[in-house]
Amino acid sequence: MLTSKTSNGPKNGRRIEDTIMDLLEEDPANEGVLLQKIQSHHSHDESQIYANLLKVLTSLDIPESEAKEIWDEVSGNQSKLSKCLGREVGFRVALLDYFINHNQKIENPKIIEIRLFAETEKLILVDELTRLYNRRHFETALVREFKQASRYNQNLSLLIIDIDDFKKINDTYGHLMGDEILKQVASKISTSLRMEDTACRIGGEEFAIIFPQSNEEQAMKAAEKLLQACRTILISGKPVTISGGLVSYPDKVKLCEEMYDLADRALYAAKDSGKNQIVAFSNEKRSSLRFDANLELYCVLPDKTIRSISKNISITGIAFETEDELNLNDSIPVVLREADSQHEISAKIKVVRKQKLNGKTFSVGAEFVELSNESQNKLSDLYLLHQFKAKTPIGVV
Repeated sequence: MLTSKTSNGPKNGRRIEDTIMDLLEEDPANEGVLLQKIQSHHSHDESQIYANLLKVLTSLDIPESEAKEIWDEVSGNQSKLSKCLGREVGFRVALLDYFINHNQKIENPKIIEIRLFAETEKLILVDELTRLYNRRHFETALVREFKQASRYNQNLSLLIIDIDDFKKINDTYGHLMGDEILKQVASKISTSLRMEDTACRIGGEEFAIIFPQSNEEQAMKAAEKLLQACRTILISGKPVTISGGLVSYPDKVKLCEEMYDLADRALYAAKDSGKNQIVAFSNEKRSSLRFDANLELYCVLPDKTIRSISKNISITGIAFETEDELNLNDSIPVVLREADSQHEISAKIKVVRKQKLNGKTFSVGAEFVELSNESQNKLSDLYLLHQFKAKTPIGVV
């Protein structure tokens, strides 16, 4: 049976956007008092109030510091318009006038009922099962937060998490239970985060969390808190566990397009080294566990299949030798086979290193660019098998 204990966090993990929507429905013509009401509902954190207010009212993504300036300018514009017309002008009218005539961020506005727009937006940007944002929103939000961080010299961290052994959960208890686990984990994510953090389900049992203005140490504390929260979810008396990979700007990454890839590599390292943990990306070349393994390797090229033997392997890449001159950046479908266990792993690699040895032989280093969860689990099993072999004395059965 699935059970879940309660955990401390923001008021039921409620997003500030939802609070703003409810307050607007209570008093739709009085946006000017929203600040005071929002602060009473979210007194624990006020760092993104102005940005969220303008996001709800205009659908514009504006950094908090700029959003506060705009809010003050719109308030001044409201006073001027009211004085000129000799009657009270609503805040939203002043807001529209400001963005069309003074700060032209909106060129062709459309009037629509705000709740209807919000519900339509949720269909596009929110995952139906977990009620977290979806991958589409994640990709947009990560770019937005990275631009904010780089512009104002702020920290930014990204956590990618994955439910451990989720396929086994589905196979053992059925997909309805699997869906329930996804919802429970999503709930723990929502109630463990700050108001300004962005949580998304980006596919299957994988989630992403963006931590604005957070360095690695701060994000790691939040990630560990989430790890503990998920362990309170039980199936047949056993805790649900997650693994996660963390990367932080500007210490470990310099480009926005690298953030997901590096966090994902750290996630593979967490899986590779035992699961049920959070691993921060390391700039060291061998940031994930690597082990010697003589696996049969078949590289499937358009015109032929190359057979080789791997030298060593990790969850992120493989080294091998071949007499065929592969090119750097070639993407190649491969099959790996372990003789003793008969494990067979299908993947795609990209050649990142090529060095000529004696004669016609090349030493090749490649990274995995496509590796399914099932293949990741098989690699982890292989690692444990090789560790066991290394520790077992000769002659012991």
